[in-house]
Amino acid sequence: METQTLTKNKLDERLIIEQSKKDPSKFSPIYDKYHEQIFRFVYSRVGHLEASKDITSSVFYKALAHIRKYKDQGLSFSSWLYRIAVNECYDYFRAQKKYRTVALEDYMHVDLLDEMQLDEDEKETWMNALPSLLERLDQKELELIELRFFESKSFREAGEILDITENNAKTRTYRILARIKKEVKNLS
Repeated sequence: METQTLTKNKLDERLIIEQSKKDPSKFSPIYDKYHEQIFRFVYSRVGHLEASKDITSSVFYKALAHIRKYKDQGLSFSSWLYRIAVNECYDYFRAQKKYRTVALEDYMHVDLLDEMQLDEDEKETWMNALPSLLERLDQKELELIELRFFESKSFREAGEILDITENNAKTRTYRILARIKKEVKNLS
């Protein structure tokens, strides 16, 4: 039953997308479905309410403006929207000549802690060092870590959003984690 519902929802979304290519007014259900997710995604990166609203509007404007170019290649439509959002956030930071900061909350890095497989005595060092460790990552590395661990995206989803393969997303993630773990061990 649940699989049938998922399949029906995916078919409905595909139908709405195809209808939107011919008639932009049909895009409304897509906007309604993804607006809040995309806004939260943007706000978590930008941290400024008005800028986040503007960027989110730009994401949906660009999605609608380029909907005719969208081709279903087995990737989720939401990944396409997230990719637009990532690019819009990059553009925002470039235009503002600002650097992105990461807001850490306790619940956000539990998965990352589990993945690091640290000893108990290393966990406290890790918790204290996490902000500076993340600051050392380049933009693409940080994006991958955030998508995977702070937003609980699968490697496939993270790859789709960042326009890399699932295997590439997995490989890069584990290389980043190995480097971070080595840095944590050096701090202990």
